[in-house]
Amino acid sequence: MSGQDENKGGIASFSIGLGKEGPQSTPVSPAPPFRVLIAGDFGLASRGAALNITGLDTAEILEPNKPAFSVTAENLLGSHPSAIEESISFSSLKDLRPARILSGFRFVQDLDAAGEDPDRLAAQGQRYDKALETLRSAGRPAAPETSEPLPDYDSGAPKPEGGGTDGLDSLFSMIDMTGDKSEPSGSSSSSKAKAAVDAFIQNTLREEKATYSKPAAAEAASPVAALKAAQAALFFSQGKLHTVLQNWHSLKLLLSELETGLPLELYLLQIDCDLDRESLSDLLGGPSGALQAELYDIVLFANQTGVASADAEKVKVLAGECADSDTVGLLNLAAEFAGVPGEKVGGLEAAHQLLDEPGFETFQGLRESDRASHVALFWNEARLSAAGEGFPALFAPGAWIALAQILHQLGSEVFPRLPVGTPVDFDALEVAEASSMGRVVATATRFLAGHGLAPSLAQCGINVLEGVANRTDLVFRRGVTVKPGKEGRGSLDQALLVSRLFSLFQEALGGAVTAGQSAEERESAVTRHLDELSRSLSGQVVFEVRRVDAEDQDLIGVSAVVRAGWAAGQQHAFYLPASGG
Repeated sequence: MSGQDENKGGIASFSIGLGKEGPQSTPVSPAPPFRVLIAGDFGLASRGAALNITGLDTAEILEPNKPAFSVTAENLLGSHPSAIEESISFSSLKDLRPARILSGFRFVQDLDAAGEDPDRLAAQGQRYDKALETLRSAGRPAAPETSEPLPDYDSGAPKPEGGGTDGLDSLFSMIDMTGDKSEPSGSSSSSKAKAAVDAFIQNTLREEKATYSKPAAAEAASPVAALKAAQAALFFSQGKLHTVLQNWHSLKLLLSELETGLPLELYLLQIDCDLDRESLSDLLGGPSGALQAELYDIVLFANQTGVASADAEKVKVLAGECADSDTVGLLNLAAEFAGVPGEKVGGLEAAHQLLDEPGFETFQGLRESDRASHVALFWNEARLSAAGEGFPALFAPGAWIALAQILHQLGSEVFPRLPVGTPVDFDALEVAEASSMGRVVATATRFLAGHGLAPSLAQCGINVLEGVANRTDLVFRRGVTVKPGKEGRGSLDQALLVSRLFSLFQEALGGAVTAGQSAEERESAVTRHLDELSRSLSGQVVFEVRRVDAEDQDLIGVSAVVRAGWAAGQQHAFYLPASGG
């Protein structure tokens, strides 16, 4: 399907499933609902079929489905086993709270049970032997300091940083919480994380040695708190837990933003975050694939991705499956999608040049294909909550925000689109200071985006989520698909319109086209069904049906003319066989 020329004809053919012949083949009224598939890792059992969650809130989705999964992380607390496993389950909204997840970790409960008696950990063997030694060392009387005297705070000498805080912000800043796997293969995320954690523990212990005032009673200032925070950081940064928790909180935000009574159906599909490209294709594609189960107008692929190497191959699969289903996919980019920290990306004026480097050839090749017009990428995240003691802040990636803004228009538009350049308030978000290239501004986004970032990344098919200073408003300044457009402005709006038209055509004509019809019968049935569809849309789209001959083929040509809304005046054409299948 095409929507790039002034005359939007260009749908050379149209595939229609044959309906049933007889009186049950009645026109569609009212208009078919706008259908959205949300596909991502929610910790559910993989079943291959989507759940209809229309009209449900988050609690009503959680309770009957009860997500349950296991996560593993390197064991920083002992020498054996080298990795420890934790079991996670959600059955209520309370279970989604990071603090509740933290308190449910087995290692946290074991360390808490040890209390003031570290020897209790000895019963666990080597599982906590490193923690045991650390706690014993911290409990030994400190040797007299002769070479490094205690600082004289009254003399104006620098004081230890932290101001009595637990230093967790520093810890989480040293560990990438995005779970992004797009780094070059030569780097070792686990070794980096371990180094950061070791540094945090040692720094905490050094600060305690340097403090000669009264001991702090708070647990956060103790070695036990440092150990728990260090191990917890690895679990919360691990791909599965990070992704599942982020997806549930983002879904909760989306559902809270939807108005009641919208002509909308929502579906939820489990896609494990570690699924390879072949398994992804098997799940989504083919006649029995998940994307063929319903006529989806939009598919949100919630799991964050990169655009290099193996990640780019997955993006290609998603683009291909969306093209085959004539729908539009919205994808979330990881913070470091280009191998550069998010803080640095936000301040770049020519960020598109990052993708000119080696490693992005697959993505650049995708951009030159027709399937690229069926996917849109989004970078940056909205701030849902601040970090706490032992767990990081929570964010909703940009594609969730884009979907919420698109669906908000369903109450007034037959063809909803992404509002570009118009700030939209999300009062459930939190405002916090973000910095980029020396600038510090309080916004509701994770990263501060410079003025040149949105137009720069739009040149390579990426949309940027931006915040508004000191407010919970969010804005997109471009709306592009991955397919290159004029001045980097390939129209996401147009892709959404064509996807919706396809769904409407399929729904309306499925009962009009039946086996054994004569050409005249089929033309009459198509006209009748499309007239009824036009009436259900309050005349905002009208259809013209005529017989045409093209290359010795007897066809039925249909022109759809948009009469209202932002797309008023656009015309789209398609053709189907006048007889036969």
